[in-house]
Amino acid sequence: MKSIRALASILVLAASDASAQDVRWQLVDAGVLNHSSYGTGIEMRIQPDPVPEGLFGDDNVDELLLALCNHYAPSVIPFVRQQTDIEQPNFIAVRVVSGGAFGRYILEAYTIADGRCGAAI
Repeated sequence: MKSIRALASILVLAASDASAQDVRWQLVDAGVLNHSSYGTGIEMRIQPDPVPEGLFGDDNVDELLLALCNHYAPSVIPFVRQQTDIEQPNFIAVRVVSGGAFGRYILEAYTIADGRCGAAI
């Protein structure tokens, strides 16, 4: 993935776990992703702080990923297109990472519809 670190912002959302703690969802990287099934698209890497307990097994994680995607996509899509060679990305993806080299992640890809995230693919 071509790394674009100049674009970063923070979104505060309530975690879906029982404690409802505030979690900072930080966009840590955005760039071009070449995926073996979906083709060439845009990836956004987002890291929560702190990592909500049960995040990777939560039944509502799909809703969270779509909300994060739609929050960042209107800024990220034009930025990545301007900074790279990608003109018509096939998809936009959200990768939520739990940290370090041995962390966990969730990846979901979406169609792009009107500069936002469409249906999951």
